[in-house]
Amino acid sequence: MRRTAAELGVGAMSLYRYVPGKEELGGLMIDEVFGERPLPEPGPPGWRAKLELSAQHEWEIYVEHPWVPQLFALTTRPPIAPRMMAYTDWRMRAVDGIGLDFETMVRAAIMVSVHTQSGALPLACEMHAKDTREHWLGMRSAKLQEVFDAGEPTMIARFGAESVQASEPASIFEFGLQPLLDGVAELIPE
Repeated sequence: MRRTAAELGVGAMSLYRYVPGKEELGGLMIDEVFGERPLPEPGPPGWRAKLELSAQHEWEIYVEHPWVPQLFALTTRPPIAPRMMAYTDWRMRAVDGIGLDFETMVRAAIMVSVHTQSGALPLACEMHAKDTREHWLGMRSAKLQEVFDAGEPTMIARFGAESVQASEPASIFEFGLQPLLDGVAELIPE
């Protein structure tokens, strides 16, 4: 709250006239950024295309605002943010009518968001890093080579430029989304 007040040029206590605390402030901030990127109605045909689109939209929110998944990671309950909740509702409507019970629809909708959030969490860390990932790796290449020359870990020693690219947050997000959706498909009755 103090940092927000300082950025706004007001006293920290004056913020409490508008919001009761940092949880509510976080909810308002999250609601605002999700409101910047509403999901289209009705969206593409098919439940899978809809879930992919919603995940991509949410990923773009996190790329533009990397502090959002970090804020989620600091809480145990989702914020009361109607425009964020609209994503869960939209996803549940995407899988409604394909044979899943309501609780499974809830799990599928939230699971897409949890996957997206967890994949995006390193973006916030990168935002606060003093140098680029490439520079960081370059500065530690001698130490890494020492570890590899010692013979352990053998699989990590095989890392090359393609492997480093594959370990990037966006690559992990894309890679994980497809098996996640394959798992949802397995739950659909014949």
